[in-house]
Amino acid sequence: MKTTLQIQGMHCASCALTIERALKKVGGVQEVSVNYATERATVTHDEANTSRDTLAQAVKNAGYAIGMTEDAEAHEDHLEHQGYISKRGLIFAAILVIPLFLTMFVMPEIGMIFGRPAWLILIAVITWYLVVKLGWKFHAGTWNELKHGRANMDTLVTVGTGSALLWSTYALIRGEEVYFEVAGIIIFFLLLGKFLEARQRQKAGTAIAALLNLHAKLAHRIKADGSSEDVDPNILRPGDRCLVKSGERIPMDGKIVEGSSSVDESMLTGEAIPIEKHVGDVVYGATINKTGSFTFEVTVEPGKSTLDAIVATVERALATKSPVEKLVDRVSSVFVPVVIGLAVLTFIVWLTLTHELGEAIRHAVAVLIIACPCAMGLATPAAIMVGTGAGAKKGILVKDGSALEAARGIDLMVFDKTGTLTEGKPSVTDIIPVGGTSAVELLATASGLEAASEHPLATAVLQAAIERQVSAKKVMDFRAIPGQGIEARFENEMVRLGTEKYLRESGVIIAKEFEGQLMALRQEAKTVMLVSRGTTLLGLIAAQDRVKSDAIAAITELKRRKIEVVLLTGDHRATAEAVALSLGIERVLSEVSPTGKSEEVKRLQAEGRKVAFVGDGLNDAPALAQANLGIAVGTGTDVAIAAGQIVLMGGSPQKAVDALHLARRTFSAIKQNLFWAFIYNAIGIPLAALGIINPIIAGLAMAFSSVSVLTNSLRIRRKI
Repeated sequence: MKTTLQIQGMHCASCALTIERALKKVGGVQEVSVNYATERATVTHDEANTSRDTLAQAVKNAGYAIGMTEDAEAHEDHLEHQGYISKRGLIFAAILVIPLFLTMFVMPEIGMIFGRPAWLILIAVITWYLVVKLGWKFHAGTWNELKHGRANMDTLVTVGTGSALLWSTYALIRGEEVYFEVAGIIIFFLLLGKFLEARQRQKAGTAIAALLNLHAKLAHRIKADGSSEDVDPNILRPGDRCLVKSGERIPMDGKIVEGSSSVDESMLTGEAIPIEKHVGDVVYGATINKTGSFTFEVTVEPGKSTLDAIVATVERALATKSPVEKLVDRVSSVFVPVVIGLAVLTFIVWLTLTHELGEAIRHAVAVLIIACPCAMGLATPAAIMVGTGAGAKKGILVKDGSALEAARGIDLMVFDKTGTLTEGKPSVTDIIPVGGTSAVELLATASGLEAASEHPLATAVLQAAIERQVSAKKVMDFRAIPGQGIEARFENEMVRLGTEKYLRESGVIIAKEFEGQLMALRQEAKTVMLVSRGTTLLGLIAAQDRVKSDAIAAITELKRRKIEVVLLTGDHRATAEAVALSLGIERVLSEVSPTGKSEEVKRLQAEGRKVAFVGDGLNDAPALAQANLGIAVGTGTDVAIAAGQIVLMGGSPQKAVDALHLARRTFSAIKQNLFWAFIYNAIGIPLAALGIINPIIAGLAMAFSSVSVLTNSLRIRRKI
């Protein structure tokens, strides 16, 4: 099973690695992923040998705490990086640091205390307060790490500012040059950076918190006597019936049993147009009832709704580390010890060259401060958090962080036809009566024959009759001939509907001039049904699985981006080519079995192509798994089990294009974040070691490096 733990006390990427190592040592644990950005650990383990309590204890033994709440408000609070400082505390620190800034330019003469300038004594007191009192979180973290024989970002801060503070105090007593302002201003900038980082982290997590907030807060459950009572949706059980009024959120997934309405399902599909719902239709929890009221029957247990599945999917994506993130983790694991070694080397070199202890300490402190690896640890998870959250709001669920990396090189997108590029259900396109037969009589006869059938074509004919307000003829002695057609008796005559061959074999006369019309319809990828009465042909009805309204725009956009499009289907070649022609797709792979689809994808990959496959997520599972990027077209009910690394809520082909754009934009942000995080350290550490960057500038740069990474990640939302 998988267990998710909320972790309190993580300060940098190395903290996440420490927790991973601690959890991996627990017996029965198979896989561990700790996300620094969301401060959560996801553990795959043997339920029989390992409990949640055992895992929590391992985290506590490593020096960290466990959070227990899971609601939306707690989710937002949890992203505040454990409160290094409050807004009020930061303002107070800013006031205290003003004299320290002033000291960098002028030394006011305000008298002497114990034979030392009173201004320096004041600066010393302020610095001690800033470093020890306001910076206590850093030092507490350092002590916690030291107890376990480890070092992290807090260690760099404590060693750096502590060295400057203690040396300056010693120098003040001896009457030598002091560096109090260095330690005090560094702590201020670090606290400012942590405060801004917490604000940005909250913004990055708002999409996920918003998903959690979508749950309805109230349900009108109908009692046995017909009256209703207001209850918490969490106590609803399958079989309960609830009334939903106009403008309310639907409290749980279910099926309408009375009434009708239009429902806004944009939170699931990203589509703004409300969907008409009638008796028998499925409704989803957290969607909004726009007009009218209805009664529905609950069909799922609490925690098993479509929205819960979406939230779980997003959380799973955040818990899954992409290959690039694992690489960063490996770098971060050795980063802090290497930096401490460089700081010691810097101290020794400067002390040897200048014989000035204060100067050597100052440059070593600069190396320690500028190297804090927060930006590196946030670079990947922050972008993934924003990208997955933004995608979820648009009905695009990223299930696996590796999808972001896979999307980078995609140059060919394969679409399944039925249900992906087409509606997946046929509808009547042509009603052509013959001789003196009227269109109404033709449709009335056909709908009478199809009334007892469950075939998809029967549904299309019956829907056409409803739309045209045509009443079906009542027939008797109904009989279906598999693969050929159906027949029944009407007013002592046999009426039939089926293929041309079936009607000819039944003695129906079909004129030669009519055959050209049949051929033309078939070339348009339409299925033709002939209808007869006795031996007289009444006419024909053609149906077609229509292309989705935005399919052409989606294909055009992919071509504009230099991505080749392939149509892959099990349909006959003529049908497949007709659909491909209407969409502007040049390459068609037809008459392919479900198992053969993965082989076709493999052949395309053998050509050196990076393939994305778009399918329904169930029948196309092998092909989705084989592709470099699997994009599953899901619905509310199958989102939790759909195959593929990305799931599209609803069936819009344009969403496949949007998903590719989202994945590429997110991975682009990850690369940008990592570039600046690595470049920042690669340039900053040598400059600090050479004495070009002083500790104050180093503290300022380090504080804002994390903020820049988070701000760049937030840009994803504006470009999706």
